[in-house]
Amino acid sequence: MFLLFKSVAVLVTAGITICLDPGHGGTSTGAVGDYILEKDVVLEVALELQNWLSQVPGISFVGLTRDGDYNVSLQARTDYANSWGFDYFVSIHENAFNGAVQGTETFCYSLDPGDVSYQLAVPVQSSIVSGYGYTDRGVKAGAYLHVIRETQMPAILGEGSFLDYTQQWNESYLYAFNVDDHNGVQAWAYTHGICEFLGLSVPSYGNGVVLMDNLSPGFTVDDSLEWAVEASGAPWMMNCFTAEACAERTASWSSMVAVNGVFSVESWWTSGSDRSQSVCYRVFHSGGYTDVMVNQCSQGGGEWFSLGNFSFDGDCTVQLLGAESSPGVMVADAIKLVPPTGVEENSTDLFRVVQNPCSSFCFVFAAAGETEVLIFDFTGRLIDTVTGSGSAVWIPANLPDGVYFAVETDTDVAVKLVYLR
Repeated sequence: MFLLFKSVAVLVTAGITICLDPGHGGTSTGAVGDYILEKDVVLEVALELQNWLSQVPGISFVGLTRDGDYNVSLQARTDYANSWGFDYFVSIHENAFNGAVQGTETFCYSLDPGDVSYQLAVPVQSSIVSGYGYTDRGVKAGAYLHVIRETQMPAILGEGSFLDYTQQWNESYLYAFNVDDHNGVQAWAYTHGICEFLGLSVPSYGNGVVLMDNLSPGFTVDDSLEWAVEASGAPWMMNCFTAEACAERTASWSSMVAVNGVFSVESWWTSGSDRSQSVCYRVFHSGGYTDVMVNQCSQGGGEWFSLGNFSFDGDCTVQLLGAESSPGVMVADAIKLVPPTGVEENSTDLFRVVQNPCSSFCFVFAAAGETEVLIFDFTGRLIDTVTGSGSAVWIPANLPDGVYFAVETDTDVAVKLVYLR
């Protein structure tokens, strides 16, 4: 549980800190849909939102009031945010009424244009409305809500949609099966609105990057008493963990966001002359696991260091292992997964997707001769076929927003994602 994992302390960082509050949890289910409960929806959105915000330069820490399905009282949520001294508080919820109402609304302390929480709520509301296209129910005064009233920093509470809506479509079905990246769209919309308010750059939707920090859910160490928290030496986000290297010392990062496809796995640690010259990164992937030996004293340090490209099928875990034969300090900081710019079958079978204006996509081929690409939707249904020599242009016609897959028929492995928004 995130609330119990860290000792209480005020955050002192050079960047912006944000507390995310996935509503409900445990015995508090929240809104009930035919296919999924609010507590599960908002946790997934929050985890994806944490991942997005962690990629934004200028944001130094993104915390969670809960990172799993358990009870957290309203008082505990605001106590956590206040004790750590976060700069902003964002509570994530979904609505429910009578099954016939649909729309998006965002609450803040007051509707005074000078209220910073109102200034945050406006772009967030606009972004979610734009992302989903549902009725704009507006920004509303919510001083009566505990998590807005009792927080000591600007706070908002978003109601992304009505989970119980069943008229023209079943909203809970869209969440349960993540139709057209329904959950991810909301997470990115929050990201867009927050970054617009802060004046920070917004990560590109669909970049597929997954970040796992030592402060992220899913990070564990073998013995917390043997690991120290270190804030010096340019760690990723706020700090890193260090320990004397030995065979018993292990740290592990597990992604809380589904990871599918081929990714470049990269590691970040802080540099120093006392670093161990031989640590092992064990990458668990769809084919088993691969051990990558790294010299943290002379390689990398203060930058992203590639551990290689690996294929994943839903899950990703990376372990850091020490060795008795290589004393020194081992550093556990951050892991990043990045989709490669090209998927290589051999030196001639490469292609990439380029976003063109007017919702068209240009496929650029390295292979000689005519190349064929098949376009599938998220259900695996063949949507279209494009062919060309050197390149080919695909113009989606009357297709809904969402995720599509492009497969080169010569290899059947060079899968690229196409995002329609």
